Amino acid sequence: RREGLEISMSIDEVLNASVDRDHFHRLAANLISNALRYAKEKIRVSASRRSGEVEIKVEDDGPGIPEEWREKVFERYFRGDASRNRVSGGSGLGLAICMEIARAHRGTITAGESEFLGGAAFSLRIPLA
Repeated sequence: RREGLEISMSIDEVLNASVDRDHFHRLAANLISNALRYAKEKIRVSASRRSGEVEIKVEDDGPGIPEEWREKVFERYFRGDASRNRVSGGSGLGLAICMEIARAHRGTITAGESEFLGGAAFSLRIPLA
């Protein structure tokens, strides 16, 4: 819990995708944990149908991810900020785990800029059931 943090959720409709519940929970927890770490005031989580897939987005209004790091953030132990360490910023494995879970579900995950909030945006796409 953080005072002053606004979290919004938007789900377009009932969406069915075949997922491993434990792995999917881990993926969602990793993405939301990252958003909580970097958000200033707002986090937005959304789910929608996109061309036979479910797209889940987690966005924040934090500093964002430089374009040159957007693929590297999914590599094991990658830390763009050299001042981060295990105590101040995790192990460097969370997004690599997210990538493996997405692939195991025949999906993709990408990092970009939030068009709504201006910070980071992570987009997970997995096939509909």
